[in-house]
Amino acid sequence: MLSSTTSSKTFPPVGSTWKDLDRRVKRTIQVVRLDADKKRVRIHCIETDVLSWAKPERFGKSGGYIRIQSK
Repeated sequence: MLSSTTSSKTFPPVGSTWKDLDRRVKRTIQVVRLDADKKRVRIHCIETDVLSWAKPERFGKSGGYIRIQSK
């Protein structure tokens, strides 16, 4: 289980919704689960209904994902 300090500083909250800032794609994702051991985030693309993995560093930075809603 993730501690609250690890979860809030490194990983985005589970259930939060994010938009990809890459202008070439229109993609909205939702955080499904966190893998602290491998330092990755399981994401669900809402438009294509595809599950994939993302690095936690992509969340909240320019060129990555920007939060549009959190649960």
